[in-house]
Formats: sequence, structure tokens, C-alpha cells
Amino acid sequence: MIGTNSMSLFLFFSSISSFLYSSASLTLCRPDQRDALLEFKSEFELGNPPEFLDELLHDYLVPVNVTSYPKTKSWANNSDCCQWDGITCDANSGMVTGVDLSYSSLHGHFKLNSSLFVLRQLRNLNLAYNDFNASPIPSGFNKLMGLERLNLSHSWFSGQIPPEILHLTKLVSLDLSSCFNLSQSRPLFIDKPFLGQLAQNLTNLRHLDMSYVNISSEIPQMISNLTSLRSICLHKCHLFGRLPLSFLRSPIIQSIDLSMNPYLESSLPEFNGRKIPFSIGNLSLLNTLHLSSNNFDGEIPSSIQNLNQMTNVNVLNNMFSGDFLTALLNLTKLTDLALAFNHFTGALSPNITSLSNLKYFDASLNSFVGSIPSTLFTIPSLETIFLNNNQLSGPLEIGNISSMSKLQELDLSRNDLTGPIPRSISKFVNLVFLDLSYLDTQAPFDFGIFCHP
Repeated sequence: MIGTNSMSLFLFFSSISSFLYSSASLTLCRPDQRDALLEFKSEFELGNPPEFLDELLHDYLVPVNVTSYPKTKSWANNSDCCQWDGITCDANSGMVTGVDLSYSSLHGHFKLNSSLFVLRQLRNLNLAYNDFNASPIPSGFNKLMGLERLNLSHSWFSGQIPPEILHLTKLVSLDLSSCFNLSQSRPLFIDKPFLGQLAQNLTNLRHLDMSYVNISSEIPQMISNLTSLRSICLHKCHLFGRLPLSFLRSPIIQSIDLSMNPYLESSLPEFNGRKIPFSIGNLSLLNTLHLSSNNFDGEIPSSIQNLNQMTNVNVLNNMFSGDFLTALLNLTKLTDLALAFNHFTGALSPNITSLSNLKYFDASLNSFVGSIPSTLFTIPSLETIFLNNNQLSGPLEIGNISSMSKLQELDLSRNDLTGPIPRSISKFVNLVFLDLSYLDTQAPFDFGIFCHP
């Protein structure tokens, strides 16, 4: 006969066991979801990382600490797919809601009827940086109507981007940026109405990247429909025509990259030609501005000093002029500043130390004058200084260099600097590149001091 206390204890443990078993069963991946994932795995071989990945890593277009590894290698038939690498499940239903197979060394043709499209509850899908062997992007992605984030970037897709992707009206992030490798036989492209339909359908979109996709059209006026947009990157997309004024009026936009579109004009009513409007200062959340290799000219308005969240400014290879640096001294969060190949003038202010987070500074091939302020070299975060091909003059003064200096590249060549090269330059212990050619200076010491162990 079982005692009362024993019976209570037995019932207690039975209840706990039932609860644990019930909870565990809820978190197990459903069989249909597991089978779909295993079939998707079988559609590809595991190969080497795409050839262009090393180039991207080298050019810092993706984080340098990223490595490819075969996530699907751990997927096994007798295990819970919710615990597989790259898989996220809903804790209650066991349905797969996230698949992240970026940098997974997948190699092979992407099937038009891929088993991936069985996973109808997917909200996040990332297939970036694989090698799908110039496959077309399947129209079947429109079956995943719950998708909020879709990343197919740099995975060797080719051909026309299917308009069916624009049926995914819940998308908040869309990255279709193409592989820029010129050997690709059929790069990604869109038909002319695509951008207009995107602006009409994907009104929840916050982030859009279609870099290297052949758009070959104007940016439609209805781009203003994307009122939630935080960042847009249309680098090297063969854009042309006039940039809509509404595109720069959004108070919540944070990042705009329209670089390498030489036929894109900005002759808007407020611009007076190919100029940047004063209203750019209203984009208070903007942190990245890439306008390199376009046909912009004139002066960049002083209102840019209002953009105190800015970390990256790249206006390289345009026809800008004026004393631009003074307006930048208020942007204390700047880490990267590229001004090369323009017509900027004026002197480098000693107050440049206010840019205390600056890592990369390229003001080469302009018309800057006056002396190089010694304070520039005291910014401890600076890794690169390019001031070559200007009209800088006077003696070169280095000042008191911090022992924490990270300077690795220094090019002061082709200026009007005179006098001796200061011995203190040898204190840049991390220097790997130095160019002082075509200067009227002398080195009163042995340059062998740069041969650091």
C-alpha cells in the first residue's frame, strides 16, 4: 500500500515529467519542416567559398572577421532541426521561422521549385555569399509571404530579378546586391517598372540594397512612398536622370549610397544645377553619405555640420569646390572621410582634432593650401592620411605623437613643403607606407630607423 506522502510525491513527479515532455515536444521541429530542410540541403554540394569573397574581405566591403563554413554539414535526420546551425523555430509551434545560411559554402544550381518554399512561416532568410552557379532567382520566393528580411546578396544569382518578390509586402529589409565580378555572364537586372512597383508595394521597407544590379533607369518619383526607409544603397546600378527631391527630404533616412552612377543628375529646383541642397542638413539621423564618382559640383552646403550622427562621408571623384573641411569639424563621430579628386580649397584647421574618432582621411588631389597642422598627427585613432597632390606649404611639423598612434599609411607627396623632415616621424611605429616624394625637404637622419622589428 502506498502512503499518502508517497502518492503525493509520485503525482508531483508525474506532473513535472508530463510538463517537461509536453514543453519539449512543442519545441521540436515538425517532421515536414525537417524533411524540407534536409531536401534543401541535398540540392547543393559543399564547395569552396565564392572566388570573390576574398576580394570583398580585402576591400572591407564585408566584415574582415567573417569566414565561410558549411552550416548544413551538422544537419542530421535523427536530430531536432530547431537545434541545427542556422535554424530558428517558433517556440510554440515548432515551425521554422529563420534560416541563416550565409557564408555556408553552398554550391550548385538553385531549383525553381526548391523545397525551401515549403517553409511558409519563414520570417528571416539569409542566403548571402554562397555560389548558386548563375542560377536565376526563382519566382517561388513569393510563396514565403511572411518574410520580413530577405538577403540573397553576392550568391552568384543571375538574370532578371523576378517581380514576384515585390509580393512580399511585409519586408522590412531587402538585399539583392549582386556579385560585382565582371566575369559573370548574366548579371542581375530588373525591368523598368520594378523600382516604381517596389516603392508602391514594399511600404514597410527600412533597408534596401541593390548594388551592382543593372537598373538602367531613373529613380521614380514614387520613391517617396517608402516613408519607413532608413538606408538605401544603389551603388553602380547604371542609374540616370534626375534624383527626386523627395528622396532627400525624409527626416529618418540614415544612409544613402548612390556612388558610381555617373549619369545620375541632381538638377532639382532647389539644387541649381548638379549641387547638393542646403536641406541635406535636415537629415538629422544620417550617418553615411556616399556620393563618389558622380557629376556633382559646386560647394557642399554648410548645413552638413548639423548631421552630428555622421560617421562616414565619401564624396570622392566629383567636382566639388569650396572650403568644405571647416563645416565638418562639428561631425565628431566621423571615422571615414574621403574627399579626394575634387577642387576643395582652404586650409586645414588646427581644430581638426575635434574629429577625434577619425581613422581614414583622404584629401588628396585637391587644392588645399597652407601648412599641415601638427595637431592632425595627434589624433590617436588615425590609420591613414593621404594629403598628396595639393598646394600645402611650409615646414612639416609632427608635434607630440601619442604612444597610442595607429598611423599605418602617410602620403604627403607632391606638395610645396620645405625644410627638414622631423625626426619625430620615426615615432609612428605602425607605419607601413610612407611617401614624401617630390617635396623640397631634406631628411637629416637615416631612414633605416623605420625598420621596426
